[in-house]
Amino acid sequence: MKKKKIAITIAVVVALVVLLTPIRVALKDGGSVRYQSLVYQVTKIHEFADAVTGAYIDGLEVQIFGITVYRETNE
Repeated sequence: MKKKKIAITIAVVVALVVLLTPIRVALKDGGSVRYQSLVYQVTKIHEFADAVTGAYIDGLEVQIFGITVYRETNE
């Protein structure tokens, strides 16, 4: 019984590590960076908006299971 409990605990810890460990992805839109895992995705937005003025859109977006739960930009 004790070995079964230890095995379940180890399996849960390994599953959480796999699901929650982010991978950094640099987007080619002017400097945005996305940190994504199997469960969530966080994007630090730094997007080149206008070639004439040289303006950027800055902000943050958070998605959980592909659903946007938070997005704020300075458009």
